[in-house]
Amino acid sequence: MTPAQPPVSVVTGGSSGIGRALAIALAGRGDHVVVVGRNADRLAQTCADMDTAGGAGRHESLALDITQETSCAALRDYLAHTFGRADVLIASAGIGATGASGSRLPPPTRDMALDEWNAVLGVNLHGVFLSNRAVIPLMQQQGSGAIINIGSSTTPHGLRGRPMAPAYCASKFAMGAYTRALADELADDGIHVSAVYPGSVETPLIENTMLDGPFGGSMAQESFAQAVLGLLDFAPEISLPDPHLIPMPRRRGRASKGKT
Repeated sequence: MTPAQPPVSVVTGGSSGIGRALAIALAGRGDHVVVVGRNADRLAQTCADMDTAGGAGRHESLALDITQETSCAALRDYLAHTFGRADVLIASAGIGATGASGSRLPPPTRDMALDEWNAVLGVNLHGVFLSNRAVIPLMQQQGSGAIINIGSSTTPHGLRGRPMAPAYCASKFAMGAYTRALADELADDGIHVSAVYPGSVETPLIENTMLDGPFGGSMAQESFAQAVLGLLDFAPEISLPDPHLIPMPRRRGRASKGKT
């Protein structure tokens, strides 16, 4: 009997933050993992960290821009020629601001340039669509697969509009509706499609900002990654629509624990 081959998992936005943590977690469970991002040096570091995590799978990186149709076509061709399949896609690439306004946070709507609006939607919405589309033919051919698109719980009560983040909120709302439509479209093909909505996660996106303030705390990237892997392990006949993963509030005095 031929031993079962490790699953082939793809993570976009794998050069930092949530994507990097997800790639390392998938590698640790033994998957072949392909990380995708725009920064080749940071992707190389992610691959090194995946190798350290162990597992029997291959760990590869592709420096691609998921907002470009030609780049996502190259991803599709690479997966087809190298592995012949794609079992998991986690579309985690996302941005909150481009820096064009001189701030790490989005400007008020009245001051937002169209270029910045388009840049945020380009990554958070168009990039999700293009990366999803890259793996769908392989998943349909094999009759199975899982696609998880990373959304956002912008408040402790779920995805809500938020002042000073018009493009970010618009992109995540649209991505949620798109994901639900795709889930219905691909269900008969044996492909499970879902969106996950994390609250405040300790990533460079929110570092030195007050974005975790409303949650009263934040969750570690590694904790979020393990929760997503748990969702992947759900039985195929079980659906968990729109899970929101919200951090536990900080306990009083926890920050000073162990200090004199």
